[in-house]
Amino acid sequence: MNNRLRQITLLFCLLSLLVPGIARAQASVDLALVLAVDASTSVSRDEFGLQLDGIATSLRNPRVIQAIRSGAAGAIAITLVEWSSPHQTWLAIPWTRVSDTASAHRLAEMISNTPRLFSDGGTAIGAALEFSTAQFDLLPFPTARRVIDVSGDGSNTHLPDVSTMRDAAIARGITINGLPILGSEEGLEQYYRQRVIGGPDSFLEIAVDYDSFPAAMLRKLLREIGRDPLVSVLEHR
Repeated sequence: MNNRLRQITLLFCLLSLLVPGIARAQASVDLALVLAVDASTSVSRDEFGLQLDGIATSLRNPRVIQAIRSGAAGAIAITLVEWSSPHQTWLAIPWTRVSDTASAHRLAEMISNTPRLFSDGGTAIGAALEFSTAQFDLLPFPTARRVIDVSGDGSNTHLPDVSTMRDAAIARGITINGLPILGSEEGLEQYYRQRVIGGPDSFLEIAVDYDSFPAAMLRKLLREIGRDPLVSVLEHR
């Protein structure tokens, strides 16, 4: 075999290794979803665990998996962010593609085993939105829908301003949905409605306390993934 033929053969072998990886990286998804979870001082260890377990349990739910598979691309991408004070934001799980039962269960297991990096700090929702918005710059999957979910039990206590960060995200075509956990702060539902959520088809899903968080998360994911505005209403009947 002459040198020219060896070079062509080697190039073909390299391309055969690279192309599957490139194809996976460029595979489209129906939704890119940032799950931003409150880890501030007001959230106890057990309450933080209820948030993660609620997300993991929802991802294992057959209805959620069916909703994911029913989309045009048959897949979504999820990343998990923990947040507290302005300099206490952590990318706990990078962008992960979910397309079937196996991948949903793998991600659920990762979320269940995610450690809590912060044990104290304020409630910097504005910083959480800013950090979450930046994660879309790292998104390896093409998508037409980008959503940030913010769950928490209090209003913003630090700069940057929540509404400013919300409006900056909306300007980039990002939707922000909220899951306020009631019981610790009066008027939190209205605060989230007026200051936090925004963008195309944005909505609020309420958890009346931490014990009801898993059910609220399930309703929210079904509504987001399936884009069915009746899910929340029907579940509350």
